[in-house]
Amino acid sequence: MLDYTFDPASGRLHMRYTDFWSIHDALRAQTIFQDALRVATGSGAAFTLLDDLREWGPQAQEVVELNKQFVTLCRKAPISRNAMVIPRALLRIQIHRTLDGMENCRVFETFEEADEWLGEVESSF
Repeated sequence: MLDYTFDPASGRLHMRYTDFWSIHDALRAQTIFQDALRVATGSGAAFTLLDDLREWGPQAQEVVELNKQFVTLCRKAPISRNAMVIPRALLRIQIHRTLDGMENCRVFETFEEADEWLGEVESSF
C-alpha cells in the first residue's frame, strides 16, 4: 500500500505507493506518511522527497480527495524538492489536480529522470 525508506546520507525520503486504495487504506496511508515525515525531519535539515507511483494506479475520487492531505503535510515539512514518478497518464491527471501551488514539486515519467533531478540538490546537503 505505502512504505518508505529514508537515506540520511543523501537526505532522501523515498515513498512507494502500491495497489488500489479503499478509504480505510487512504486514512492509514496518511498516518504512514506522517511517520515518514517525522523520520525525515528528525535532524531538522531539509530533505528531498521521491514519490514513487510506478506501482499505483488511478484511484477512486474519494481517495483522491483524502489524499489532498498529503500536499498539506508536505507544505509544513522542510522539503527542498519533491519528485513524483508517475508513468500512467490518468494518474498524472489525478495527481496534478492536487498539487496546486507546489513550486518545489515536479512530475516525471521515469525513475531515472526523478533521481537525476533530486540528485542535483542532494549533493549539497
